Amino acid sequence: MNRIGIRELRQDLSNQVKSAANGESVIVTVDGEPKAMLVPLKQQDEEETMEDLIASGRVIPARRRGESPPPPPPRIKGGRPSKEILDEIRADRI
Repeated sequence: MNRIGIRELRQDLSNQVKSAANGESVIVTVDGEPKAMLVPLKQQDEEETMEDLIASGRVIPARRRGESPPPPPPRIKGGRPSKEILDEIRADRI
């Protein structure tokens, strides 16, 4: 994995993008601190792993392993059925 400063990246962007396209990750730093990463795109026919989903932010990993899921929320008894309330709201639109 290469590290490159933002100023150097601006001057050499096309080469760094080519490196990422060839499978090499490039970490972009600002004032010496890592701020971003250039990574190669996945091909559409490739299956994504859980690590890929976590890295892209589409999946948030569980905080504790081995725990059973929480119990379902308790049922709340209401005065009227929800179908009746929805029908009333929808009638107002007509």
